[in-house]
Amino acid sequence: MRTRGLWRWAVVGAAAALVVGVPAVVVAVTTPSGTVDAAALRDRVARSADQAYQGVAVVRGTSALPALPKLEDVTALLTGVTTVRSWYRSPERWRFDVVSTAGERDTYRAPGGEFVWDYGANQLTQLIGTPAVRLPRAGDLVPPELARRLLATAAGDVVTALDAREVAGRRADGLRLVPADPDTTIGRVDVWADTETGVPLQVEVTPRGADRPILTTAFDRFTPGAPDDGVLVPELALGAGFTAVDAPDVAGALGFLGGDPPQASLAGRPLRQADGAGVRGVGVYGAGLASFVALPVPREVGSAVADAGTKAGAGDVTVPQGRIVSLAVPPLSVVIARSTVARRWYLLVGMVDTSVLRSAATELIAQPRRGR
Repeated sequence: MRTRGLWRWAVVGAAAALVVGVPAVVVAVTTPSGTVDAAALRDRVARSADQAYQGVAVVRGTSALPALPKLEDVTALLTGVTTVRSWYRSPERWRFDVVSTAGERDTYRAPGGEFVWDYGANQLTQLIGTPAVRLPRAGDLVPPELARRLLATAAGDVVTALDAREVAGRRADGLRLVPADPDTTIGRVDVWADTETGVPLQVEVTPRGADRPILTTAFDRFTPGAPDDGVLVPELALGAGFTAVDAPDVAGALGFLGGDPPQASLAGRPLRQADGAGVRGVGVYGAGLASFVALPVPREVGSAVADAGTKAGAGDVTVPQGRIVSLAVPPLSVVIARSTVARRWYLLVGMVDTSVLRSAATELIAQPRRGR
């Protein structure tokens, strides 16, 4: 898992994980029995981006994702415990801090763009531009951000009410979303939102067939209302360095890729987006939490991922049109496939059962190369 190719595989996997997210505080499973109007609560959560707050959230992940080179921060979010201090005024004005044994990193969204303050390096960095798709970061997993993203992704799925509970000393109304598509690896998403403001205070995501969440995020401390101006402005300390760099971008990391236009459908799921993440040849298929990504990858990337996958216990089969290697790390499924017909490799990633991705890969590798 030391190769440059595996890192590129991990970038795509992390991007897919960001689309559907994953969190959890270990508590007993709650049976839907609340009296709140679940649909109305869902609407309140969707509108809560206008509600200012400040607080401290704890993210607990229990995924079995391996430690990946250059992606230690991403895998740590999904496999361990991360404490995030957050100050939020609006989608354009916020700050979150992450303190770890390696130091402290503070990320700001201000009128001048995004800034990152690294205490260990004593340096302030300005991030230039807005990437089409970026890697997940701690701020994406605080309860309000994660809940809004997951509920928006599964907009067509039904929600039911859960009993209210106390989170961070405040009353929170609950709802449960159970994905309608039986092929998604996500079994349920539980959200508890502040009764007063509608801001999500706790989110739990549980894989299908499991009785405990694989990722939980919840506020330990929460205060509604706008934070002070001073806390939202990055300051350049005396003697500190300053630099400006392009914002990290998945499309940039994969920009060397090229390929034929994506297939109109795979595994019975229609193409939802062509050239996803701004990368030519990337297709996003299906809907809601059962969507997946398929894209061509260079030979050195494909072979490196396939070798790493087999060492990690992945299924490895030879078919008439090539080779398919599949790996399930709940709730993420990954398939890497080599086509002897098109003489290229493909990567498929999503929160769906590996059988869906294997079916899609079988169709994909049977296709000859096509021109635009």
